[in-house]
Amino acid sequence: MGDHEALPTTTQARFPWQAAIRTAFQVGIPAFVGLLLILPPIIQTVLDGFGQHLPPALYAWLAGAAVVITAASATLARLAALPGVIEWTRKYLPWLAPDKK
Repeated sequence: MGDHEALPTTTQARFPWQAAIRTAFQVGIPAFVGLLLILPPIIQTVLDGFGQHLPPALYAWLAGAAVVITAASATLARLAALPGVIEWTRKYLPWLAPDKK
């Protein structure tokens, strides 16, 4: 019939929104924990040495940063699941391809 072989579709390509949501959780949880639970006490410890207090607005900024980091990673995961991107990756960056073709 033809001399080409159909490449199997990866689960990333078949379920691109699941890949994006998975990535959002994988990145979002550490981003929120790190930026809202771990970083503020460290900053406050440094500020204590100068007799300063952590401004409340910093928490809003850190939460916003965590949202941006999470949204950017989910968007990139969704874009990476596009069939054209997968094909490009197979051709030019096979070590990053979601399969071994």
